[in-house]
Formats: sequence, C-alpha cells, structure tokens
Amino acid sequence: MPVNRGIAILGGTFDPVHIGHLSLAEAVRGALSLNQVRLIPSFSPPHRSPPEASAADRLAMLRLAAEGREGIVVDDREMIRRGRSFTVDTLRSIRQEVAPDLPIYFIVGMDAYRTIDQWYEWQTIIELAHIVVLERPGHDVSLPSQVLKWTRQRLRQPGDPGIGPGGAVLLLDLGKIDVSATEIRACFHRGGQPAKSLPAPVMQYIQCHGLYQSTGKKES
Repeated sequence: MPVNRGIAILGGTFDPVHIGHLSLAEAVRGALSLNQVRLIPSFSPPHRSPPEASAADRLAMLRLAAEGREGIVVDDREMIRRGRSFTVDTLRSIRQEVAPDLPIYFIVGMDAYRTIDQWYEWQTIIELAHIVVLERPGHDVSLPSQVLKWTRQRLRQPGDPGIGPGGAVLLLDLGKIDVSATEIRACFHRGGQPAKSLPAPVMQYIQCHGLYQSTGKKES
C-alpha cells in the first residue's frame, strides 16, 4: 500500500472523465507511493476552448467516477473560485493548506509541458510543487531550448532520497493510455455509446442528462 509521502494533482476539464483519467491517477499514486491523488476540474481552462458540458455536470461526473476508489479524491476549488483556472493559483492555495514539508506533485503530459514557458507565472509552479511529466512511449516530443535547459537543471529520479516538498522535474513513463475525451464526445455526437471508455455511473449520468448529443459542436 502507498505510504504517506505526499499528494499529486491531476487537473483538466474532465469533459467527460473517463477510464484513462482514473487509470492514470492510480498509476501515478502507485509509482510515486503517494497517499492521495486529487482530481481538480478546471472551471475555465486558459489554454483551450471551453468545455462542452457545464461545470456542474463535469464535477458531478467526476465525483461519481472517484467514488469508492482509494486515494482518489475530487477537489472542487477551481469550480468554487470560478474565473480562469491558472495552475499556479491552485497550487498556492493547496500549499497554504498542507504541511510545508509535504511533497506536492503536479502531473502534466509531455505535450502540454513543452509549452510550459507560456503558462502564467510558470517558474513559480516549481517553487510550490514537483512537476511530474508523463512521457508517451514511442512519441518523440522535442522541448524548446529554454524549457529543455530549465528542465535539465531540475531533473530528478522518482524515489531520489532527500527529495523535498517541491523543486524537481520528474519524468514518468506509465505506458500508453489510449482513451480520449475528444473521441468520446465525437462518438456521442455520432449517436454512439462509448460505454467501454467510461465508468458505468458516468455513462448513466450522460444518458440521463442528455449530454454530448449535439452534432453541431466543433471538436477540440
């Protein structure tokens, strides 16, 4: 069982939450021996188009998906805060609530990480937490020179002794998780039922509330 060595943060629109999100959270929790992974839905993501489902529906589906999963917790602070969902603001608020020596791990995919120097107050993020970058097997993503240099200066291995509450970049290869929210929405738009990609309670919620039925929605 994981020991109490910190918490991880997995943010996103979760539009909708799917089995890939849950598998990823559980895999990171196990790989880093964490006490908890917090799933934080963004109210208004700053780097992508608005979610199709409402904030209330996305939060409800996320709570259904996380129910009964040990160490997987839904954190609704960005929904409560409203406005643009900047990572640095979320990490600041979490850091203020936990012990100062508790490690926090911010999870980000390699595709998003390569543009991290375009994020709001991006260099402050690593002062508040470690950054866990998820590598994609067989997918070569080159980093811009500024990000590459910055990364090399802070790169550590998971499990390194003496790792503090933040300040390191960790590369983690969890294998391929081949599920996409964009493809799930597109399947619904075509009249399909992608039940295998969704937790059963989430599938039921979508059907009950008639979500993702519009065929005129532009995919993102």
